[in-house]
Amino acid sequence: MILQYDHIDSTNRVAKDLIAEGTPSGTLVRAVRQSAGKGQYGRVFESPKGGLYFSLVLEPDLPLEQLPLITLATGLACLRVLKEQFALSPHIKWPNDIYLAGGKVAGILCENVLKPGPDGRLTATVIIGVGMNVNNKVRDFADEVQSLITTLSEHLHTQIDLEELLANLTRAIIDQVARLKHDRIAVLAEWQQADLLWGRPVVYLRDSQSLTGIGQGVTEQGAYRICEENGVEHQVIGGQLRLSPG
Repeated sequence: MILQYDHIDSTNRVAKDLIAEGTPSGTLVRAVRQSAGKGQYGRVFESPKGGLYFSLVLEPDLPLEQLPLITLATGLACLRVLKEQFALSPHIKWPNDIYLAGGKVAGILCENVLKPGPDGRLTATVIIGVGMNVNNKVRDFADEVQSLITTLSEHLHTQIDLEELLANLTRAIIDQVARLKHDRIAVLAEWQQADLLWGRPVVYLRDSQSLTGIGQGVTEQGAYRICEENGVEHQVIGGQLRLSPG
């Protein structure tokens, strides 16, 4: 089932409401524009017309502790589509951003809805939200983010078929999430090859915690490894991780 909207606040919010009403796995919510697209930690991101904004509802056959890996699998799916459809070479910034030639071109937000199954164990329905800058222009965004982003059309100097791109992304996401059940290590190894932060100075921020070091890639559980100058390694989850400005 595909639900399309011209202008809503957030496709993830609509998807969450639909799950409460019993919508099936595979439901897709798409918007031409969003007024309050959801990013990490409650942040709101801009969604000007011309981008691709959608949320996919899935019921993955995965243990609950592996649900954070779905964000990584979704990033890998986006990476594969951009490579195969447009011959691009993007990178992934842990855990949920796609970068192209130094600018952010897409972001991912996965949210879990947990409920008891027939046997009393918790089961998860996952909302996979993707926002991608496609046929919009950098000038369509707020001044303060224009130096940080890019769009596919400005990079490729052509207009892109949004319907074809959406179909390719949806198929790729479903395939990569399914791979996590039987081929998790291979998925993570492939993700690692596109790691924007690997071997580079990074800064990690969470609440009052601040950590600097060198990016060392992801663990089998999806945490990110940071090695301090003194050789001490940390594995972080959540928080904000970015390239060091120094």
